[in-house]
Amino acid sequence: MPPPATAQPESPERAVGVIHYLSLLSFGDNLISLSLLAKVRARRDVAILGTGLTKQIAAFVPELDLPIAIVGDSVPSFYDLRKRGIGAAVRDALAVRRSIVRLTARGDGLILEKDGWRGRLLTRSAGRRSWAPARRRNVYEDRRDVLALVLGEEISLEPVARPGRAPTSVTINPASRMRDKAIAPRVLASIVAYLRRREVAVRLIDPEKEHGALRSEVNSYHTGTTLEEAVALVDASDLYMGADSLLVHFAYHRRTPVIVLYNETNLYFAPPGVEEGNSFIDFVAQRSESDLWARLDQLLSP
Repeated sequence: MPPPATAQPESPERAVGVIHYLSLLSFGDNLISLSLLAKVRARRDVAILGTGLTKQIAAFVPELDLPIAIVGDSVPSFYDLRKRGIGAAVRDALAVRRSIVRLTARGDGLILEKDGWRGRLLTRSAGRRSWAPARRRNVYEDRRDVLALVLGEEISLEPVARPGRAPTSVTINPASRMRDKAIAPRVLASIVAYLRRREVAVRLIDPEKEHGALRSEVNSYHTGTTLEEAVALVDASDLYMGADSLLVHFAYHRRTPVIVLYNETNLYFAPPGVEEGNSFIDFVAQRSESDLWARLDQLLSP
């Protein structure tokens, strides 16, 4: 079912000063936003307000070449009220708002990563005009569209890379920041067994140390990897397979073919071309081994 449509943001009706892109969310959100901003040609009056996470991700987008001002160390607490509490949320909201006022001018504008009360609270209380993407088809397209609307230039989106031949090496990461998206041991073991039958070299990234039983079944087993090391493993393979998580977006950004593994399919956050190219396996936790292998045959046969 497609996400409910929201009102299309209005284009600027008058000249504004500097346009600041407010990037406060996760690593994955930062990578999506920064990779889009790197495509902007008219950069003279464009800047980024971000967090320490934004700075880390910017190192992987060398073509970005936009100034980044830091408004906090990590994702502000008001994006996770349940875990971090009202008190921390209020403190972070006030701190971020003060930073916005200090780092921007009254005539500047703010582009938000997503629509919602949090962004509106920050921008309206700071007295700055703002725009947010309307949730329509896909997170990449929605953020691209609001950038095009505000900055007045079209931004192209390349589809996810497709394997030109049957892969000889695959990097797999079954983990996800959200536990319900992580790939179960039974499913991962079945995928590894399938790849071994096809004599495909498997590099397994296991950040949560939950799949050590497969250490002897893969060509290399990696835990405790840095982000740089994990990205290098993605780069080094013919194909990346993984749960809906950050490395899916790195594979897209760095042009490594990708297959996304979903327990509950949500293609809104998939890179461009994943849905159109059928580069995913849905409901992996509910598939029998024979059904899963048949789907892999469809995707990996030359």
